[in-house]
Amino acid sequence: MKHVIALDVSKGKSTMVLYNHYQQCEFEGECLHTRAGFDQLHQRIIELTNQDGQAPEIVFEATGVYSKGLEKFL
Repeated sequence: MKHVIALDVSKGKSTMVLYNHYQQCEFEGECLHTRAGFDQLHQRIIELTNQDGQAPEIVFEATGVYSKGLEKFL
């Protein structure tokens, strides 16, 4: 079973929560909608993919203009 990354998108950043396969929160923090923020998210996705043998599910609500940067990154 893989991890789930849930993102609550707002202007310029997202609140990120990482759940394990037991539906327990492993991490909660912010992901800035900047190059550095997306690089950190990418690194976390790579680490989880290597750990689980499959990519994590990523869930977020499309919020129009605020989520465009995140959508393009993903």
